[in-house]
Amino acid sequence: MHITHLSLTDFRNFSRLDVEVPSGATLLLGDNAQGKTSLLEAIYYLAAFTSFHANSDRELINFIAGMNPLAVGRIVADYQRDGKSHRLEVRIIQEKNGQNGTTRVRKEILLDGAKRKASEVFGHFNAVLFLPQMLQIIEGPPATRRRYLDLLLSQTIPNYAAALSTYNKAISQRNALLKLLSERGGDPGQLFFWDEKITLSGAVLMEARIHAIHEIGALAALT
Repeated sequence: MHITHLSLTDFRNFSRLDVEVPSGATLLLGDNAQGKTSLLEAIYYLAAFTSFHANSDRELINFIAGMNPLAVGRIVADYQRDGKSHRLEVRIIQEKNGQNGTTRVRKEILLDGAKRKASEVFGHFNAVLFLPQMLQIIEGPPATRRRYLDLLLSQTIPNYAAALSTYNKAISQRNALLKLLSERGGDPGQLFFWDEKITLSGAVLMEARIHAIHEIGALAALT
């Protein structure tokens, strides 16, 4: 798989960029704050649908464009995969939220012109990234290692992203129910539904993570 063309609109410090991407190794050269990291960030975003450099998607929209109530940061890549041409587009949309005057940020994902859920597109566009701060995978807390495995496995196992989404939502709902039961009382049997969701989706995650760790360990032993 390789990208043939990349287009950015109001993404980070790029108001507009259209560039043909040659095959083979590509070296990016430029002064500080010229957009080298932002370019890599955009490419990786197409694979992970999350930024390695921002705390929220709102930060990815060009600062000047983001001053407007409606702003759209856009990443489009044409690429070849298994001998076929594809186009992946992500729109990061800032818009008014109802009538309270605040704004919200959401994203739209289009694969070959059709809107899709992130869980349906994970693994169609693959990217591997290494940055100096990624040493936190080794030195940092367990949550950092879990996030690394989640990003890796979402790209390689078709149902992993869906299971992860189900698991996170079930945890959130169960915690909210626990708080409600603690404050107002009620039937603890209501927890069974969420316990089952967590167990089934969690089992998918655990099995995939265990296999991945074993494979990484085997590769590490060869070096």
